Amino acid sequence: MSLFKPDYYVSSYRKIDIDRLKQAGIRLLLCDIDNTLMAYNEKVPNQKVIAFIEKVKASGITVALCSNATKKRAYRFGEDLHVSQVYYLSCKPMPFRFWKAVKDHHCQKNEVAILGDQLFTDVLGGNLAGIYVILTAPISKVDRSTTKFTRKFENFVFRRLAKKGFQKGVYDD
Repeated sequence: MSLFKPDYYVSSYRKIDIDRLKQAGIRLLLCDIDNTLMAYNEKVPNQKVIAFIEKVKASGITVALCSNATKKRAYRFGEDLHVSQVYYLSCKPMPFRFWKAVKDHHCQKNEVAILGDQLFTDVLGGNLAGIYVILTAPISKVDRSTTKFTRKFENFVFRRLAKKGFQKGVYDD
């Protein structure tokens, strides 16, 4: 298995089939913030994000945020979205915050999923941690300068994955 291959690939967080997550035994959904739920330059969650988080929680899946964002930004979103926990400055792709979330929520690794938009942080980190990985297309084409740099490498990885049958832009939804 490639460390860069997600378990589930969606065009948007709004397209996630929650029943699919439940059937996979997912009890905790860790969500990245920037360019996964919101554009990185947006200050507060919009109604679509709030509705999605509420829908996931109503299904019985706990939601937490796992982001490389600053404490201030991550907690702002955590308060607005009423999530169980906020893991900020997560140092993704290092798996330590993922493992902490597993422990904090009294789950097994196979009961936890990460939702994110980047191969080199969310997908790689989730696979290193041994959790279920959901890749989504970025919300916005506008990225931070550091993310712009890694997106160039992502395209290289997507070309390599294509040789193994995984196609960028060919979603599971």
